[in-house]
Amino acid sequence: MMSQNRQAQKDRLMAESDYHCNTKGEEETRHIMEHLDHQDAVILQIIKRMEEQHEEVMRHLSRLDPEMARRLGMDIQEVSKELVDEEETEDSSITGNS
Repeated sequence: MMSQNRQAQKDRLMAESDYHCNTKGEEETRHIMEHLDHQDAVILQIIKRMEEQHEEVMRHLSRLDPEMARRLGMDIQEVSKELVDEEETEDSSITGNS
């Protein structure tokens, strides 16, 4: 009987330890997720600023040299299309779709 009581006490201590460990892990995971959400927001702000600056540069360039602005616009579209095609290829190879 005393052995069973000691084992029960050990089991309670282990359960309590596991509970505290799990609680701490959940808190750390929540903190990491909040940090990642913040990083996403910052990255989106940076992208928006870059797009605005790009549009401004293209406006200035189109006033100075419309032909060069047109060619640069085409180059950017081609690069974007290549990136999209590469992503689709990678996605299909990951999922096993060919």
